[in-house]
Order: sequence, then C-alpha cells, then structure tokens
Amino acid sequence: MMMNLSDLKTGQIAIVDRIISSDDTRRIVQRLEEKGVVSNKPVQVLRQAKFSNLLHIRVGSSKEITIQPQEAEMIIVKIDISAKDTVPGSKTELTKQVKTASLISLTTLILVFIAGFYRIPIARDIYQENKAKVVANVVYNSSSTETKSQLLETIDKSQVQPTMVGSIETVNKTSEFSEKAAKKNNQNTNNHVRTTTNSPPQNIEPIAKKITNKTELLELKQKLYNTIDRAWKTPLNITSIYLVKVDKNGAIATYEPFNQIAADHLEKTPIPSLVNSDAATKKESLKTEWAEFTILFYDNGTLEVQPHSIINN
Repeated sequence: MMMNLSDLKTGQIAIVDRIISSDDTRRIVQRLEEKGVVSNKPVQVLRQAKFSNLLHIRVGSSKEITIQPQEAEMIIVKIDISAKDTVPGSKTELTKQVKTASLISLTTLILVFIAGFYRIPIARDIYQENKAKVVANVVYNSSSTETKSQLLETIDKSQVQPTMVGSIETVNKTSEFSEKAAKKNNQNTNNHVRTTTNSPPQNIEPIAKKITNKTELLELKQKLYNTIDRAWKTPLNITSIYLVKVDKNGAIATYEPFNQIAADHLEKTPIPSLVNSDAATKKESLKTEWAEFTILFYDNGTLEVQPHSIINN
C-alpha cells in the first residue's frame, strides 16, 4: 500500500519507495538523501514539533531527523497492512519486550549463581595449596645452609658413635630448635594469610550502578521526555543542550548545561523546576541505580532526549 510519509500516523513504520523529484525540488531531494532517506530504508514517524509543523522521524534503526511538511509529502512510502507497524508504544508490545528482557536477566543471574557455586570449592583448594607452598618456603628459608650442614654432620656422627652423649644432646637440641623455628614461622605465616585474606573492608559504601539495560533506558527516556514536554512552556530562540542524571524512577537528580549558551537559557527550560531541591534526597536517589541523558531543546520547538553515550558516539 503506497502513501505519502505525511499521511502516516505517529508511531507507524513504513519503507521508503521513492522521493518525488523535479527540477525545482532537486536540492531538497539531495538533502533528504544525505540525511539517509533513500529507497528501501525504513522510516518511522515519532512526533510533531511542539511549536512548529516540523515532523520528527526515525530513519533506519537509530538515526532521528526533522523534516518540513512539504518534504514529507514528497516522500512516497509503502506499508504492509498485515504487519505490526507500530513501535513498542502500545502496552502489549512494550510488555512483551519487558518480559523478554526480564527472562534474559533471570537466566543470566541463574548462570552466574551456578558458576559461582562451582567456583568456590575450586578456589578453596587452590588457596590451601598455595598456603602450603608458602609455609614450606618460609620453613625452608628460615634455616641457613650452615645450620643444615651442621645438623646433618651431627646426625651422621651420632649414628657412627652412638655412645657419645654430647653428640646426641647436640642433635636433640638442634632438632628441637629447628622444630620450634618451623612452628613459629608456620604460625606467623598463617596469621599473615588470615589477616590479609579474611579482614573485612572498613567503611566502604555500596557503589551506585549505572543503568545500561536497553529496555530500562528506553522506558526512562520516554518517561523523561513526557515529563519535560509537559512542563516546557517557553520556546527558545537558540538550540540548548543539557546533561541530566535520573534515578531508577526517572526523576531528575542533577543537571549540567553543556555550554555557556545552555547556561544562559537555563531559566527558559523546565529542568530546574523538575529537580528535587533537597540535596540529601538527590544523593540518596543516585546511590542505587542511575542513568545519564542528553536533553536537546531545539530553536524550532523540537525536544529530543537521548542516552548520553549515544550522543557521545
């Protein structure tokens, strides 16, 4: 089924068939092709700009652009009416994706637990073997070469002349001294190993986890976009960019202007009013899980929210 891109509903997906071209529109066609709008490329209508008629669309799997309404009328697309051509904006599709991601996460946790369970006995055996080697080396190195030679010579004499009481006493004293030295070194080694391996860490706070799961980031992105879009009332005359950190519930905890232009126009955005003013609450909200997003307020009234890593790439 063929139609103009401008006739698609929000969230609908189609395939570019061609772009209507003429001598007057050749430059427009070239500009669209440079943006990635070419034949057999999937496109999706995302939304219409808040303060203008610009159309916000996604080209391919990730690239998002804005086009004029007359440009959308030049793009002929084809759709398959039997296919599911909506984004996971519907509850059914989104729920399916969340269930799939949850199942994958659960399977991963089970595999990690099983691997950890079998790794514990192996690690314990390796630790005991290494501990025995350390003790043996310490005992061996604690006796000098001269002492070993004297001990062997004394033992040899005691075997040749068993009636010599002095030699026997010397052997006994030397053996007793060596045994005591070995026990002492063994005890020191055990204490050292026990101290270095079993000492619990002191005053270490749990490290906050950055959210990287794509499904969670998609949900937080949509929630953040809806929150800012509802609160944005004043248009900006220049594009301004801000970096924000949100907690696992999508609430803005901190923000930072990308440059001086953004800092000068901060009061025209709803970001300051959406941040919790309680410093303690903000700190606590980022202790468990957090995500970072880039907010773009375009001068044409378009709002864009993207994970910070995507903007950097």
